[in-house]
Amino acid sequence: MTTPAKVLEIAKKEVDAKYKEGNNNDTKFGKWYGNNNQPWCAFFVSWVFSQSGSVALVGIQTPKGFHNCDAGLAWFRKHGQLVDVRESQPGDVVFFNLDGIAGTSEHVGILVENQPDKGQMITYEGNTGTQGSANGDGVYRKVRPYAKVAGVGRPDWSKTK
Repeated sequence: MTTPAKVLEIAKKEVDAKYKEGNNNDTKFGKWYGNNNQPWCAFFVSWVFSQSGSVALVGIQTPKGFHNCDAGLAWFRKHGQLVDVRESQPGDVVFFNLDGIAGTSEHVGILVENQPDKGQMITYEGNTGTQGSANGDGVYRKVRPYAKVAGVGRPDWSKTK
């Protein structure tokens, strides 16, 4: 059975291993998805959920999950699975608007810890860097302010085996 703890354990292994991409966005996540050398934050999230046994929990553009942040966020919205950022829980999928263009999301991660008293959250993210951009060099544990959150999707954990 897939649980938030299992998803976070898989993602944390990549953080702890200090996973880094190769040249031109060359990653094991892009290779697995079948679309290497592309921005790969969504590939990372889809891969983590796939490794947990439940990729269908995170929005399906293909049988391997989603590759576009806006499409992933739209999937959670369509299925009534968006939650208020202050109510987000570990294992939720967090979509970020880092470029300031209203109504878009260009980055995604998995919630580790919500800190509503500080107006921030801790996430595991692929394709980011030490500066926190939406196009970086590896998998990191990040602290993000609520102001950068475009939406939070709650996987329907009851649909897991």
